[in-house]
Amino acid sequence: MSSQKGKLYTLAFYNTEKFFDTKNDPKTDDDAFTPDGEMQWTEEKYKLKLNNIASVIAGIGGDNGPAIIGLCEIENRQVLQDLLDTVPLRKHGYNIIHQDMNDRQGLDVALFYKPKVFKPTSTQYISIDFKEKGFRSRDILQVKGELRGELVTIYVNHWPARTPTRRGRQDDSRLHAAAAALRQEINKQQKIDPNAKVIVMGDFDTEPRSDVMQKTLNATGRPNPAFKEELFNTHYLSYVNGLGSYVSRGDFQMLDQIMISKSFIDPQSGLEYVRGSAKIHDPVNIKFTLGKYKEAPRSTFNGNLYSGGYSDHFPVYIQVRRVK
Repeated sequence: MSSQKGKLYTLAFYNTEKFFDTKNDPKTDDDAFTPDGEMQWTEEKYKLKLNNIASVIAGIGGDNGPAIIGLCEIENRQVLQDLLDTVPLRKHGYNIIHQDMNDRQGLDVALFYKPKVFKPTSTQYISIDFKEKGFRSRDILQVKGELRGELVTIYVNHWPARTPTRRGRQDDSRLHAAAAALRQEINKQQKIDPNAKVIVMGDFDTEPRSDVMQKTLNATGRPNPAFKEELFNTHYLSYVNGLGSYVSRGDFQMLDQIMISKSFIDPQSGLEYVRGSAKIHDPVNIKFTLGKYKEAPRSTFNGNLYSGGYSDHFPVYIQVRRVK
């Protein structure tokens, strides 16, 4: 895909919704997702889900599919490999970055990338210090590498769900812990190089205007490069316009977002964020078209009921290009 100013590269993120294989793993809480388990998760259903998710990924941002896509709610490397062996993704030649995480449910974050476009140089897993005894969740995946010859750092996130308090409010302390861990890493980078190119993507379980995002993570909707430490939340405008990547009780929520350092905005050279390219990928085939769930993502499950869809989230993406 190209614009007048050169080739566009799509960077995407997709929460694939409880993407388990059918085998029982004694180390994780996946018993429900086996052929005899509560979800009756058979090989046939698994194969359909593989093809569904693969066809969505292949279509994000145009026919070439994304150059890089962060994924979450993936059980293990085998699921990732099975995805890449499907007809829609086989020809794309993606490589995988993944390791098993210390998550109770056994769901991880991962990254697919095209080695012709992105060359990873280092991978790190950032653990989050939750001040709660016995609570653990997924790490933040940090991948450094060369995207079209320029050094970038990508963070793939899947933050834990908020917890309801006795008064019926939501407790954001887990989210603040995740945001603080991520911000600390970005601060370290920006201290060494104020122009470091940083891409943050994920399911944050909170919306762009929350204190977690704006204050703890220091990610806002203003693209002004003068505020250098701030991240620019590319999906802020989608959120302001009432759009969302997830639906809860009929309400669209912008939980999946991509943020970038200000060094991507109007640089003299290197990689540039294509303004207005931040989108929610929601073609008709991956959403409900009738009834009370109209326009919502067509999920694999509705509660414990199998509905044979794709995921309960839409993917989100942005595009970048090289400035001469």
